[in-house]
Amino acid sequence: MKRMFVSIVVGLALLLGLMPAAVTFAADTGSTAASFSVGGVAPQVSALQVYSDAGCTLVAAALTPQVLYYIKATISDANTLNDIKQVKIKVFYDVGATHPDESTITVGNVQTAGIFTWTKVGSVWAVDAGAGVSWAIVSGSSVVPTLTASSGDWIFAIKLGKVATESIAPNVWDLHARATDSGNLTSGYNLWNKAVLWYGAMQVNTANVNFGAVALGSGFGANTNKVTDISVTFICNGDYNEEKSASATWTGTSHTATLDPTGNCVNAGEFALKGWISDIYGSAQLLDATGVHVGVGTQTAETGNTHPAQTCWLKIASVFPVDVYSGTITFLICNH
Repeated sequence: MKRMFVSIVVGLALLLGLMPAAVTFAADTGSTAASFSVGGVAPQVSALQVYSDAGCTLVAAALTPQVLYYIKATISDANTLNDIKQVKIKVFYDVGATHPDESTITVGNVQTAGIFTWTKVGSVWAVDAGAGVSWAIVSGSSVVPTLTASSGDWIFAIKLGKVATESIAPNVWDLHARATDSGNLTSGYNLWNKAVLWYGAMQVNTANVNFGAVALGSGFGANTNKVTDISVTFICNGDYNEEKSASATWTGTSHTATLDPTGNCVNAGEFALKGWISDIYGSAQLLDATGVHVGVGTQTAETGNTHPAQTCWLKIASVFPVDVYSGTITFLICNH
């Protein structure tokens, strides 16, 4: 019995000696590509207004051509304003206050539409109102907001052109602002019922009106003491009146001549003038020192309406000191 126990023990010992040692593994990791996308969100234009001051505190109810105004558009974008590639402001004439869809205004027009644009690439400010016009955007006074923000104000410093149509009720002017982002997502905002006031300008193209040497007591005949071919250009955004006036006294080297608005010239040193928009003596009007109506006109192009044959006639008293007299003949454009 003792021998058998020993052999079993030995057998176990041999069996244990044949078992392998424990296995050891090195540390390791693995990865795979992953992604997600964020869709673009359209910018939003939440406010649009026109102001008469750079600080945008004084709302402009009516606009005068060639005066600087500030159009402020408040815009937001959840992808930040840096995502916006263009902001466009349309200022357009609205016949009958029907508020047409702004998409119908595709090109500028000197009398009826100005399209102002800010483009992100190059931060370019531009205006389209037709070629060679006085519509303007003043880039140095225009403002781009901080583009890293999610909301801000674009401020367009603009001038309407000289012949932007005067708005007489029920006609008005409308504005529209549109923001477009890098994905061409876009939104717009309307501002309706602004007024554009009457504007008139003129230029006398003839430097001097010289009646030359005139005889005592002469004047007021179709071809007596007459100067014609006086050129005057009128520019207006609506209907207008033309007027003429003359200075009340004309001075010489040693004497003074006095304008007689009655045209009688009965006193020594008195003279009178008549004027018309063309060489038609029968229509000529006596001039005074304040202005006399001589004609009417309608809305012009930017180049204006030139009257190349404006005419003046002179009459002097029969007693008049010898001298050379100089004064002023004034041509006026007035609201109708």
